[in-house]
Amino acid sequence: MLPRIEQPLPPAPHSHHTSISGNSDLVGATSQIYLPEVIYLGVTAPTRNRTELHIFKQHCLFLLQNRTEKHISHPLTELQTITPHIGAFNKFFWKYRTLITINGILEDYRGITHHSDTRTPCLVKVCTIFYSWDNSSYTVTLA
Repeated sequence: MLPRIEQPLPPAPHSHHTSISGNSDLVGATSQIYLPEVIYLGVTAPTRNRTELHIFKQHCLFLLQNRTEKHISHPLTELQTITPHIGAFNKFFWKYRTLITINGILEDYRGITHHSDTRTPCLVKVCTIFYSWDNSSYTVTLA
């Protein structure tokens, strides 16, 4: 059984992330909770504190509404909206897909790499993170 959506939804916390190179607009700059519809690019999978996880789950419940599934995908081509130099992010984590179901939330993270022959950017599966609706823990499965 799904938990109830709290009314109104709590506001998303805002923060300013700056990478080592000083580019604050590249790595998770929109919020600390990394909503499913926002692209995620980072050197590790994101983490959420208890409050951020609660807001994230409430937001996902809102996206699910009365459906049994909600898919949100982010193909690597979306990275081109940030930079034409995808190769600069070799070995970075990319949130490729989020699946929201009546059982919980599954986030699929891929690593950015290159084909050895053509040097064109591609994705390799790194891990999935599953968040159950009924507790504040999560399960990480490595590829």
